[in-house]
Amino acid sequence: MNRLRFSHVLAAALLFSSAATVAQQPNLESQRIRAASEQFQTRLDEAARALGNNPRLKKVSEQKRRQLAEFVVGNMLFTLLHESAHGLLNQMELPVLGKEEDAADAFATVTMLKMGTALSHGVLIEASKAWFLTDKRDRKEGTPTEAYDAHGLDEQRAYQIVCLMVGSNKQEFKDLADHTNLPDDRQDSCWNDYASASWSWDKVLQPHRRTPEQPRRKIEVTYGPGKGDFDVYAQIFQSIGILEPVAERFADTYAWPNPLGLEMASCGEFCAMSWRRISRNCFATTARIGRPLLRRNGGNRNGGSELSGHPKTGDMDQA
Repeated sequence: MNRLRFSHVLAAALLFSSAATVAQQPNLESQRIRAASEQFQTRLDEAARALGNNPRLKKVSEQKRRQLAEFVVGNMLFTLLHESAHGLLNQMELPVLGKEEDAADAFATVTMLKMGTALSHGVLIEASKAWFLTDKRDRKEGTPTEAYDAHGLDEQRAYQIVCLMVGSNKQEFKDLADHTNLPDDRQDSCWNDYASASWSWDKVLQPHRRTPEQPRRKIEVTYGPGKGDFDVYAQIFQSIGILEPVAERFADTYAWPNPLGLEMASCGEFCAMSWRRISRNCFATTARIGRPLLRRNGGNRNGGSELSGHPKTGDMDQA
């Protein structure tokens, strides 16, 4: 399979705010993508170099530091979209048939797929990679499976992403499906999963899309300080500016009934990202990324990365 390197993940985020315009003006698409890629490349290079000043990462090569940044940023972008789905469901009072966590994963995946670029596809590959790696780690350590959890099992969440990708374009993602050992019969049925998820989210969100006549609510963005093991990640997120493009996109696209804020902070054992309602009656939907996931899947205490191979095949570069 052709190597799908994730060297421009945040360019996908940078394109969010102009995605609708680009769709209407195809001749500008390549220019937009190229400009966003160059902008992100500069930020990524600066972030990778800055990480070299961190005591934990001084002895780590720039390539490894960049790999760490790409993995963590990709997963946080997916998490941002996942939590945005919870915010939409709550604030727009949308119905959910089935598990809300599955619906939120589907929203994040479908949103990236509809962008239709290698950039957005890279985000999804990194997200599925994280769930495969977490499942592999838990099996190795004998961590008990929590079948009662509101979220699906980690391996299930990984395969849901892969299946939706295959369902959107079986030919394009055939190699990815094979590398992750997704059975042929499941590959054949994934089109229905994608069609259902895409149609369902379009259907419930259509009445809440902002028209030119409706006021645009600004979404406040806040970065809290990183603490302990999370100082590295806080440095990456804030230097790249990962929250702003998402906030801009959702402020432009939807008619929010209440003022909202998007906040990232570290708290104890977790790095948290939350949507919060700015009012007396507080609404918050929070994503918590645990230290074990970030350390073992993104980098260890010495700053090294464990992302040496695809978790299902041992060949990550081809995933």
